[in-house]
Amino acid sequence: MFCKEGGKTAVLLIRRGNFPDIGDWAFPGGFIDPGESPEKAAARELAEETGLADIALTPLCVVSTPGRDPRGNFTTHCFTAVLPAPARVCGGDDAADARWFVVDVAADADMRTLTLTSGEVKLTAEVRITRSKNGKIDLEASRILQKSGIAFDHVKILDYALDETNL
Repeated sequence: MFCKEGGKTAVLLIRRGNFPDIGDWAFPGGFIDPGESPEKAAARELAEETGLADIALTPLCVVSTPGRDPRGNFTTHCFTAVLPAPARVCGGDDAADARWFVVDVAADADMRTLTLTSGEVKLTAEVRITRSKNGKIDLEASRILQKSGIAFDHVKILDYALDETNL
């Protein structure tokens, strides 16, 4: 979930309230309930964890890199939306908090330094991206070199989303 804030790109993250990566910031999400589609699960989890409902979500990518989640081998269906301005959010369900973070990306060839800021909270990460033959970021081959406060591999997915949506 993205928006423009003061001419800059902002991303919506939740602070994880449960294991693993408790206290770290991540994209809203969760497990698909029996009989539920990934699209319906994404909308439900967004509403439960942030209070945002009735948002038109667009498929972004599917991530299935082995070892990306300490709980097991999971496939993640990623969706996105771009709002015209930051909507009011609040952490709910298993999200301890929900906030908009202004994103700053410094790029140098295949290196990316991402800084995410929301009030007094500042998250940082360095990613070495690898592109596939068709020019898209290869999430499996790209590597997180350093991260602070960002759960799982979400910084790679964020970098991919920014690249794909031209935000």
